[in-house]
Amino acid sequence: MLSIERLLEMTPFKDVTVIAGRGGLSHEIKSVNVMEVPDIYPYVDEQGLLFTTLFPIYDDEDALHEFIVRLSEQNLAGVAIKLGRYLPEVPDYMIEQAEKHQFPILILPSDANLSTLTNYILTELLDKKTTLLEFRETIASRLHHFLLEGSDMTQFVEALSELSEAPIIILDAHLQIEATSIELESVVMSEKGLYYLMNEEDMRQQVIVECLNQTYTKDDVLFEPIMAGKKLFGYLMVLKNETSSQETLSIIVEQAIILLAYLMQTKAAIQQKERNYLDSFLRDILNARYQSQSEIIDKAKVFKWHLHFPNVILVIRSMEQNTEKRISSYTKVLDSEKIEQAVSHVFDIPLSNGKVAYFEEELVVFISLAFETRLQEKLRTLAELIVKNLTPLGAFSVSISEPIERLQDIKSGYQHARLVHDIYKHQNKAPYIKFYQSLGLFKLFPLMKDEEKMQAFIEEYIGDIIQYDNKKDMDLMHTLSALIKNNGNVQKTSDEMFIHYNSLRYRIQKLKDLGVDLNDGDKMIEVAVACQMYRYLHL
Repeated sequence: MLSIERLLEMTPFKDVTVIAGRGGLSHEIKSVNVMEVPDIYPYVDEQGLLFTTLFPIYDDEDALHEFIVRLSEQNLAGVAIKLGRYLPEVPDYMIEQAEKHQFPILILPSDANLSTLTNYILTELLDKKTTLLEFRETIASRLHHFLLEGSDMTQFVEALSELSEAPIIILDAHLQIEATSIELESVVMSEKGLYYLMNEEDMRQQVIVECLNQTYTKDDVLFEPIMAGKKLFGYLMVLKNETSSQETLSIIVEQAIILLAYLMQTKAAIQQKERNYLDSFLRDILNARYQSQSEIIDKAKVFKWHLHFPNVILVIRSMEQNTEKRISSYTKVLDSEKIEQAVSHVFDIPLSNGKVAYFEEELVVFISLAFETRLQEKLRTLAELIVKNLTPLGAFSVSISEPIERLQDIKSGYQHARLVHDIYKHQNKAPYIKFYQSLGLFKLFPLMKDEEKMQAFIEEYIGDIIQYDNKKDMDLMHTLSALIKNNGNVQKTSDEMFIHYNSLRYRIQKLKDLGVDLNDGDKMIEVAVACQMYRYLHL
């Protein structure tokens, strides 16, 4: 980088003095301009060094007053002035302005030749650009070489770290670590720091990442998106060190991102193809299209799935009502692999022993388990972890099947997990976690094939209440269900339903008039079953 400070060290500029704005000597020079007209501002470049005798404005007091301020506002590197016939000295107000804006004012010697000095800088800049172009070609060639050798992401990142002489971290589009040139266990990413970095908020002291006993803030990292067209695949993060050159790193990153986008795009395409095959395989299992247990176990090995029994099925549903947003959230979940990671963590099994498929507008999770003690406790822990980890992607609820011991029971296990959602989805607006084994009577109702007899049973015990509700809309069915749930506790039920105690007493009397006496214990058992049966038939 050619800065003003470095320029002053060069022989042609040894007699140049700095009279103001020393705080800006680190400004980079990227171009040179010579002032030949009063209105120079449209013709100067950012980070340019302006040479002038001030002749075009020396007799215009207003123009002199705004000169330094306007140059600073246009982000020039500085101004080099040759004093003499037109302006014998720099006015004090210009010096004050330069100090305030940390804008360097250089005073050229009286015998300075502006053409010679500007040509010298232009030559330096040209040589530098030539060197950078050569460096860019070298980096591109070396990185392409690694790619053509068949290097995977990890090998490529290690090569990138060697070229840049800095640690490299690749994040996926969901800010999870995809690859790193250092030990993964030694890397701790700060979610808060990444949030500030992503949103370009000015929190310079906020730690972004910790690794190898060092902390890195916004100023210590180079963070660039990896994109192909408009699709974001992830981010490249370079952890800068004291010897890192911004210019060199920028060239390496520029070339690396092109190849990283290719690698990640290729990987995504392969993963999508594998996912399509896996989804098709899992659909065939759920639809009971395989008759041989050994056949599906062998076929599962194609997907690196060590399928064995017992198995447990989780059905995960988004709480999002908008169809487009719901489908989008499922795609993000599948891409993130957060479910597989949670399964692996809780049950201490390989990532491949938990498979996830998108089926019937929900996510179906298969977990192959060895003998597990405290299985239900671990499954609840898993479900809670899944709901928590998926929170950034949306609100999700989880239903859990009974343990499945045989191939023939997979379809029914899946249907049982779906039944849980059908029962609870209208009762819960917030995410929930429910087990099939906790359904009680609802586990028996699907076994009763004769719906006419079920309807007759409902009619016998609560038919009059249903008809009365349809005519009067008094919400007696809801009231009855709440009273059954609370064992007839009137105060607790009135609090839960947000109605006055006396209003509830009136409804209880109306229930009694319609044939339901809460004090008749034997009959209340049949009434409770009829209520559950009615609810089941109207899912």
